[in-house]
Amino acid sequence: ADLTVRGALDRVLRLLSVGSKRFLTTKVDRSVTGLIARQQCCGPLQLPLSDVAVFCQSHFATTGCATAIGEQPVKGLVNPAAMGRLTVGEACTNLVWAAITDLADVKCSGNWMWASKLEGEGAAMYDCCEAMGQAMLELGVAVDGGKDSLSMAAKVGDELVKAPGTLVVSVYAACPDVSLTVTPDLKHPGASTLLFVDLSAGHSRLGGSALAQTFKQVGDDCPDCDTSLLARGFRATQRLLRERVLLAGHDRSDGGLAATLLEMCFAGDCGADIRLPAGVDPVGFLFNEALGWVLEVDEAVCEPLLRACQDHRIPAAVIGTTHAERVVRFLQGDDLLLERSTLALREDWEATSLALSKLCYNVKFVEQVRLPAGIERRSTRRGERWRRRPGG
Repeated sequence: ADLTVRGALDRVLRLLSVGSKRFLTTKVDRSVTGLIARQQCCGPLQLPLSDVAVFCQSHFATTGCATAIGEQPVKGLVNPAAMGRLTVGEACTNLVWAAITDLADVKCSGNWMWASKLEGEGAAMYDCCEAMGQAMLELGVAVDGGKDSLSMAAKVGDELVKAPGTLVVSVYAACPDVSLTVTPDLKHPGASTLLFVDLSAGHSRLGGSALAQTFKQVGDDCPDCDTSLLARGFRATQRLLRERVLLAGHDRSDGGLAATLLEMCFAGDCGADIRLPAGVDPVGFLFNEALGWVLEVDEAVCEPLLRACQDHRIPAAVIGTTHAERVVRFLQGDDLLLERSTLALREDWEATSLALSKLCYNVKFVEQVRLPAGIERRSTRRGERWRRRPGG
């Protein structure tokens, strides 16, 4: 009851599933062949935040293929069937940022990791599989491959350790024009509006969320997926991509809406004023992980776009505005829920990745983190902090 937005963010941004994945992306070459149109990193600071991967068919054309991944293993501890639907839904909300031929042309691979021989686990896997198949039928997505690992349990001494049942759905589809792909980094700070497309039907279920996990809890009520609403939202967003109306976009997933909005600010190296609807619980609204996404659009097209969403029965609303100042504010009515620099929040978001990198590489080189122009690192009693250089 006493949990604040800042207190929740302090925990969630450091969780491995939410925080920066720099410790992974810096290990590999991300552009082999020269045909990669969209790799993991994006924005002026090259942060690893891309939702979708896109590659070209040849060096002489803009046609190609887009692929994305969905996974929600913690939700399966609450409701395996909902986890199956959410996994398919998350794969689609990641794929939506590349202009594909049609949702009905999407194919996927399903990878299962489950301790299915243990009591109750086989039934849970069956429920998940049945729900996944039904969701795909309703969306028009087809499975054309996959694999399984069904012995995800081991004895350690007298203790039986098992992995949570996990389904990973990898979707892919033809991409007629790779140049239409949209990334999460905010493009026009100070002249753009943020729209929130909520596919949760107004629910704020925290079961299986990153926030619950930071308190060593799972919960008993997790989000679910409305496939008809997802399909309408997907096709409407695809039309906006082709009309080149969208400046940036990012899906709501691990960490909830708060993480989505902050990651867009991190990637764009700017700030935003976020206004929550009156009457909602701030923590539940910002940290539930139901399907949805945030769009950045120019102020001039905001009203026509909202009317178009209303005509197509897609729940969209203005959630905030951007600005060049590196400060993020969360407000609800006259109440200021949070005001903090983007840089400090990004430091929290990078903290776990930095700690993992120090275990793998030479610490001297790990600490040479690329900083924005006008920023320097200084040492304090509480550790290293970043501040603006005088005149920077």
